[in-house]
Amino acid sequence: MVFGKKKVTEKELTSQLVDLNGFRSIISALDEIEPWTIQEKHHPNLFTEMLSDARIGSLVENRQDKVLRLDMGHIDSEDEALNEAYRIALPFNTIQKIGLQLLNALVYGVAVSEVVWKKEAGLFVPADFIHIPRSLYSFPPFQEGNPMTPVLTVSNTTLDAPYKFLIHRNDRGTGKPSGVSILRSVYWPWQFKKLGFKFWVMAAERIGVPSILALFETKTDVDARKRAKTLADALHKIRSGSSLALGNVKDVKYLNAEGAIKDFDTLIAVCNTEISYGLTGQSLTTNEAQYGTRANAVLHDDTFAAVVSKDAQALQSTIQQLYDWFAAINFPGKKPLAFEIDAGEAAPWDAITRAIELKIPVSKRALYNRYKLPEPENEADSFVCETAPVSSDIPAAGAGEDFADGKSTGQNGADAFFF
Repeated sequence: MVFGKKKVTEKELTSQLVDLNGFRSIISALDEIEPWTIQEKHHPNLFTEMLSDARIGSLVENRQDKVLRLDMGHIDSEDEALNEAYRIALPFNTIQKIGLQLLNALVYGVAVSEVVWKKEAGLFVPADFIHIPRSLYSFPPFQEGNPMTPVLTVSNTTLDAPYKFLIHRNDRGTGKPSGVSILRSVYWPWQFKKLGFKFWVMAAERIGVPSILALFETKTDVDARKRAKTLADALHKIRSGSSLALGNVKDVKYLNAEGAIKDFDTLIAVCNTEISYGLTGQSLTTNEAQYGTRANAVLHDDTFAAVVSKDAQALQSTIQQLYDWFAAINFPGKKPLAFEIDAGEAAPWDAITRAIELKIPVSKRALYNRYKLPEPENEADSFVCETAPVSSDIPAAGAGEDFADGKSTGQNGADAFFF
């Protein structure tokens, strides 16, 4: 029996096509992952090495987490049976799992995950997602068929099986099959930072402890050599808290490179700032700032939110493919539900309270969901201060509804909130 417009069998849907264990001991050749990695003669482990940097690793994780923390889910249709099937087959945890795998495209430019289906209660549902490591596939420039389709490098297998491989790219409109890694823009700051650490370790080993120089006068070179050896032996035995008297010595000086080592802090700070700009579009919300106004902080936060919003839009399009496949396999001819990631900004709290004062309907459900207010279980569980004035002290939430008609306004009388 075949399923979907692309005529796949149950065995093809439910089996795993890419056996990762077969590739564990194979060192694949460097492909065109990024021209800049080839020009610098780097290997695919460059990405892993860059992610080991505390600043880069934390900012990449922060950017991925901000996308996954946005409100996401499907938009119900008039077909309640279809809605229920989607709720069961694609719950929140399933979407989070595939979303995290696909967001690896931020680092590697492209991410590929195989969908393993299983039959449950008469429906084919995603049972697992197998992330294909970036080093295992490439995009040969002269391959037959679609140049955007990845090919397993060792076995020359094209990953184009129907309903099996989700491909997510971070290409920012470039159209590159291999996408564009966000690490590309921070490569040189990272290299300078590495060299700075190397210099600091070398300086600390060689000149981190001040050297002592004794100045003296002698009449002959022979006497000078003997006197220098005697003084050197004596100075070498100095320990913390000890005392030493030296005869016929004009002066004692300390040799150190304190200023040069202190410049290391400046180098690292500059590199970290440039890394923040490259990965998040700003620096004030990810660096320890000594100066800056609240307006600057808000502007930087908005800039980072715009970067996250673009990531969310791209991820939404890729996960929509999974929603389309679910409908094509299980409900041929029916329109798939739309998957949505809400990256819009929530209305400020004072705007909501002002709308309530003006008797504009506002959704209670949206307030509980978007602002994480504790929703009472019943009337006995609710707490209401009847004489309390409307307060604008509660800060605005993060990404949420825009309270437009049909989304966050009261959908009916029971959901609307008035004074």
